[in-house]
Amino acid sequence: MRTAAAPLAAARAGVLPPERRYLALPSRRRPIVVAEDRPQVLAYLRRCLLAVPPTQPVWLYPAARTALAVPVVHRYVPGLRMPPKRHSEPASPVAELLAGAGPLLMLDHSHDPDACLVVLVFPLHTPLPALALKVPTGPGAVPGILREADRLTAVAALPLGPVRRTVPEVLGLPRHTAFPTLLTTALPGTSMLAAYHRPGHHTRPAPVHRDFTAAAHWLAALQSATYAGTAPLDLAPQVFDTLDERLAGDHARAELRALRRRLRRRTAPLTTAHGDFWPGNILVRGDRVTGVVDWENARAVASPLADPARFVIAYCEYLDRRVRPGHHVPGHPGLVAGRPGAALALALDGTGWYPRLVRRFLAGTLRRLGLPAECGRDAVLAELAAVAAEATDPRFAEAQARAFTHLVSSREAS
Repeated sequence: MRTAAAPLAAARAGVLPPERRYLALPSRRRPIVVAEDRPQVLAYLRRCLLAVPPTQPVWLYPAARTALAVPVVHRYVPGLRMPPKRHSEPASPVAELLAGAGPLLMLDHSHDPDACLVVLVFPLHTPLPALALKVPTGPGAVPGILREADRLTAVAALPLGPVRRTVPEVLGLPRHTAFPTLLTTALPGTSMLAAYHRPGHHTRPAPVHRDFTAAAHWLAALQSATYAGTAPLDLAPQVFDTLDERLAGDHARAELRALRRRLRRRTAPLTTAHGDFWPGNILVRGDRVTGVVDWENARAVASPLADPARFVIAYCEYLDRRVRPGHHVPGHPGLVAGRPGAALALALDGTGWYPRLVRRFLAGTLRRLGLPAECGRDAVLAELAAVAAEATDPRFAEAQARAFTHLVSSREAS
């Protein structure tokens, strides 16, 4: 449920040029996507971004594809009209930039109260966007904007090799009203999360195998290019202290301490880490990663296990979202919807095609880093601990802590 509808509406109205026609998806009241009514924009939306959120029925996907593909039909899609700018209001640099730019597509996928709007700018008669603009909806989002600009600048100075073309380039920090925005190059490809949410994607081995293979190849290229020595593995002190307070029960706390002892016995390479490597930040074309976005949490020197572990955790997160709690999840025998950590426990300890793919992905990464395969489970537990400790939403933090408890308990059972 959104808590910042008024700031979001104000931000949209201040950024999008008022004289153009926009389509609002999925609804006019709270659109997730605001797309200019141009064939190239709608084709890109249909091909690269369109999916059905887990809370919506699957039949909406073919219906939306039809609505965007057929001009006669998409005229009936809810539209948005931006209020005209008052003559007394000076135009911001961002508003001036977008008023003279080509077709626009605005994304508002975040549920964070300190969210940013993402605006993609298309050159005229070109099927792919050339620019991406992050616009804060309030002062709380500004530190993230500035942090991402700094991290991207630092990453750009590294010897990235072929990975460089998959990383956005910072072009500036133009201001909108009182806040800076982040202007970068746009990257090609289809959102892996959009493909994931399309009907049947994560219930079949072949598309899931493509996703894990693409992620593995990109991580290998990034980590090989940015090797920076070695160091013992560990949980960050703030992660350990915060999660120790959030865990319920002495057994889970004891397992957290045991996890830290096991990690400290291992030494691993230090490499650059993206910091939020999950399908929502990955763009793909076929079996290849063509772009990775949202570098706000990147670190130039970090553990190489955080990114692959975060990918596994996030990929498991939505497996049961389309199934009512207590019912079996299609394509994943033994998985029952609604149990925190159940999908992750299946991936790490269960049997079947999905656990085999996950464990093969982790084992390949560990082998490349000179670590034994049995470290895979601890790597995922360590990253789950970080997710639970860093979460600012109390309900989400509690769910991740419960998942951690479930996993350390299922380890004994297995």
